[in-house]
Amino acid sequence: MKTKRFYFIVFGSLLLSLPTMAQTEKSISSKATEATVFFKGAELIHTANALLTRGENEIRIEGIAASIDVNSLKIKTTDNVIVSSYEYSIDRRTTKKTPDSVLKNMDDSIKACEKALDKINVSMKINSATLKQLQEGVTKSISDSEKGLPIDELIKTVDFYKSKSEQIETQQLSLTEQKIQLEENVRRLKNQLNKKEADEEKISGVLKLTLVSPSSVNCTFTISYYTSAASWTPYFDVNVASTDKPIVFVQKSKVRQTTGLDWEKVKLTFSTSTPSNGKEISLFSAWFLEQQHLRMADVAAEVAQNSVSYSDMNATAIYGARASNGVILVTTKNEISDYVTESDNAFNITYTIDLPYTLLGSGKEQSIELQTKTAEAEYKYYCAPKLDGETYLLAEIPDWEQLGLISGKANITYDGTYVGATSINAASTQSKLALTLGTDKRLSVKREKLMDYSSTKFLGNDVLQVFSYKLTVRNNQNKKVNIVLKDQYPISTQKNIEVKLLKETTSWTANKEDVGVITWEETLAPGETKTYQISYSVKYPKEMRLNL
Repeated sequence: MKTKRFYFIVFGSLLLSLPTMAQTEKSISSKATEATVFFKGAELIHTANALLTRGENEIRIEGIAASIDVNSLKIKTTDNVIVSSYEYSIDRRTTKKTPDSVLKNMDDSIKACEKALDKINVSMKINSATLKQLQEGVTKSISDSEKGLPIDELIKTVDFYKSKSEQIETQQLSLTEQKIQLEENVRRLKNQLNKKEADEEKISGVLKLTLVSPSSVNCTFTISYYTSAASWTPYFDVNVASTDKPIVFVQKSKVRQTTGLDWEKVKLTFSTSTPSNGKEISLFSAWFLEQQHLRMADVAAEVAQNSVSYSDMNATAIYGARASNGVILVTTKNEISDYVTESDNAFNITYTIDLPYTLLGSGKEQSIELQTKTAEAEYKYYCAPKLDGETYLLAEIPDWEQLGLISGKANITYDGTYVGATSINAASTQSKLALTLGTDKRLSVKREKLMDYSSTKFLGNDVLQVFSYKLTVRNNQNKKVNIVLKDQYPISTQKNIEVKLLKETTSWTANKEDVGVITWEETLAPGETKTYQISYSVKYPKEMRLNL
């Protein structure tokens, strides 16, 4: 008997001395600490801590996003703790959204409104009965007057009934307004109460880990993964104070996430990699002459035409290019851009913000300012009266690739007034960025056909037509301005259609022959008026019908 007892004690001691190989599952919470948001999707980093015993441990880490790419999941541990296996799953829980005390207060408010409604209904019922009695009394008095009631008594009775009726009717109107308001309050409160009483299903991700720890430690877990439930969009506020001051580019981001988790005080990074109606100037496309039953040819020249100024052949209207490493950055102290670090590598650009941000998981869009940059600009006016009679003020920015802008919408403000939206294209290779700042009525442009210089002649089986147009520009400002003026002549696509630009009457700054667009670039003094002329001839068989 003693021997058996001895072996039992020894065996028990040995079991107690062995490392613990299995533990009851622990549940711990994780916190999102960093988020790198892409144009589509985001990489989240969570941290969590747990006390582990020596040997095998089972840990349940909660607070992970509900929609993740499991293949992107990475788990790091400290203190030589080994993750022997892990499992990701979705956790669905129902939680009470509102404390009982709040629900009781709302219920009491509903009852108070309903009690007030009952009192109003009683008062309105009494008033209705009183009005009915007054009407009956008036009718009876009129009937009595016919039976000999003195007229003075009848007048006094009718005046009394009238005064009393007006008083009751006024009170009825007031009670009706109160009733409508109380009924609306009851409806609103009941809707809120129904929503708050409903149980909310909270969906989140859970990690179940099996760990092997060499000793008892307080282990820190770092969990990273990719989720598609987030995105950001870059945009700009372009501010122009006046034509003698630099342009200010305020780069911003619109970010949203629908992971179901609130990112509370996370370190944000925006990355340009991925795992507008605006009022813009009109530009010419090539004008080809051909028989009307033929389809218009599709020409690549339209793309080549996307230019404002042909004097240097290097300006691009509205669009621009992303820079490499150089950045013109001018900001004041204590602005958000002081806390933003921009990194540019061969694959993307990242903006890391050294300030904590909170983003709700409901999908509500939030705007975050990133950087403020300034650039000198050359200002000029643009008009193509054949397409658009408006004259536009443009700002051309040379060497703007040094700004390091990325593609995005741009909201333009001139002299404190919003003038419209445009786009910045990071894929352009042009050396100048042209922004449209709005129209200016003080620079008038008129285009008219010169009948004396236009004609139609028949030459055998051919028709020769000459077209002449005069463009008149007047500067009604009190300062000199630079203007870019454009017009167009047709291009022939058939041998039996001949087009000639009459150079003796047409002088220009530049002639884009592949598109058929001529450009004049001039400086106008205050109050100065200048005229320009374009003339061209078209010869074609008289049986043809052309789109002239």
